[in-house]
Amino acid sequence: MENNLQTYQRILETFNREGVDGVMPYFTDDVEVYDPDLPEGPYRGPEAAKHVVDLLTSGFEDVEVKDFRLLSAGDRVVALLHTRAKASGMDLDGRDAGDAHTITFRDGQIAYWRLYLDQTEALTDAGLDPALASVYEPTASYMGCPGNHLGLARGESPDAAGSC
Repeated sequence: MENNLQTYQRILETFNREGVDGVMPYFTDDVEVYDPDLPEGPYRGPEAAKHVVDLLTSGFEDVEVKDFRLLSAGDRVVALLHTRAKASGMDLDGRDAGDAHTITFRDGQIAYWRLYLDQTEALTDAGLDPALASVYEPTASYMGCPGNHLGLARGESPDAAGSC
């Protein structure tokens, strides 16, 4: 059985391959999405989650999560992200955006998804050390673990990561 880190890694990889439609099965029927930068919700249910993703990606031809670091916080996962978006011939590299998600799982599905523009805030809200945000550098090695997942080598199981 997959743990929450493995599940969210699979969700990000599925999003990159199939877009929002590919990740819809990963949301509970009563999922709640919160992004303080979007017009007031509430955003509840899979169709509302799809609407949030559509809002976040509108105007872009292609959106891909290029690098991420996943951290466990109880039943939640904190994802520190680097996303690349392309629009009308421009390549907008989100390297400096420093966005983050906290995801709460229930029975292997996303029950609550919170988006942050500030990685430090996401880490603090999840009870993790906010200094972890300062060590996140996309495409770099993290604690000797090469790969795009910073903290996990590409294809490495979170359980097998050891000191990474």
